[in-house]
Amino acid sequence: MGDLHGRAAESRAGVTAFLAGVWLIAAPPVLHFSASLHAFRPYWWSMGLAVVVMLVGMVRAMAPLDVPLLRLITIALAVWLFIVALRADDDGVWVVWLNQLVVSGLIALSAGLALLVGLRR
Repeated sequence: MGDLHGRAAESRAGVTAFLAGVWLIAAPPVLHFSASLHAFRPYWWSMGLAVVVMLVGMVRAMAPLDVPLLRLITIALAVWLFIVALRADDDGVWVVWLNQLVVSGLIALSAGLALLVGLRR
């Protein structure tokens, strides 16, 4: 039963990471960021990280517990996204900064909770 609970937690964390990656890619045109008017130039790092987060999240959702290293990789990607958000030169667009910080926190939180559930097993 514990294995089933761990798989469910890991799969949910993977789905959360995947959906967060989708949101990071969809956010500029949806929220009308100024970056979308300039061919996404300021947003390339975040979009690249979003694609990697989506791929890792998809693997975690489809094959939970098969690659336990992906938990730590997901947390590292969330920290990297957080750093990119803090170092971004957005000309004062606080919505871009806030969106990236919230999404990176969500990814790190879901991966951290899955890691804790995995450690408890």
